[in-house]
Amino acid sequence: MLVYSIFRIILFFFRILPFRGLHFLADLVYIFLLYIIKYRRRVIEENLLACFPNMSEIERYSLVKKTYRNLADILIEGIKGLLLSKEEIFSRNTFIKASIVNEYLEKGQSVICVCGHYNNWEWTVLGIGYHFQNKAIGIYKKISNSYVEKYIKQLRAKSSMLLLPTSETRKMVDEIPKGKLILLMADQNPSNVRDAIWVNFFNKETACLHGLEKYSKTYNLPVIYMGMQRVKRSFYTLEFTLLVENPAACKYGEITQRFMSMLEKTIIDDPSNWLWSHKRWKHTRSLNQL
Repeated sequence: MLVYSIFRIILFFFRILPFRGLHFLADLVYIFLLYIIKYRRRVIEENLLACFPNMSEIERYSLVKKTYRNLADILIEGIKGLLLSKEEIFSRNTFIKASIVNEYLEKGQSVICVCGHYNNWEWTVLGIGYHFQNKAIGIYKKISNSYVEKYIKQLRAKSSMLLLPTSETRKMVDEIPKGKLILLMADQNPSNVRDAIWVNFFNKETACLHGLEKYSKTYNLPVIYMGMQRVKRSFYTLEFTLLVENPAACKYGEITQRFMSMLEKTIIDDPSNWLWSHKRWKHTRSLNQL
């Protein structure tokens, strides 16, 4: 209960704080992460060196600082986002080519919208829920504190998105015939590589979650890539691009590779907005997985 009470106090503070104040707070968090605790500094530097070996040290250090800046902003914005109204979410998130999704949903055809942890993914959840009213499903990982988990789920669910924890994805299958948008963030490192899909990502063999491949091919769900770009601080665009129209015709692993290749292109366009603090390449493929 103590953790929950502290969390509610923090939310109250964020509710009354305007964005100018939030940006000042994010600046303080940025300084704290970069210069004081040096949060996962080695992981960030190793990832950037591996992915951009031809980048100079000066350029890489500049990118490290921008990475921390992005991390601080999305942390503060993520909390604030739980408290924003539908109108505020729409004013700060512009949808581009959302008609691609609507065309499928209007025919009763479910689709998978896939994205990475790029820019403010928390606002992605809220924006999708509000834009596609009562048509969106999100898969998420439960928070260990049951009180905080219940409260955050209530705040997120106000956008009309059906939120299912990873342990209850079987319930998603019942929704597929109803014409739903299934939102997947599929760039995480799998905890168990036994069922992983292995792809080429930044010229490295990379283990990926198998859910995108499994659900798109099993139910032949069109896959739509959603790219998020920061226009300016706390303002974003969300653009939809058809990635795979007929998953059943794809070879196993091809869909995941297409997604990760598209994500790689997005990252290269502006590397600072991806979650470089994630230990993305800690797994290597064993001989029996080849």
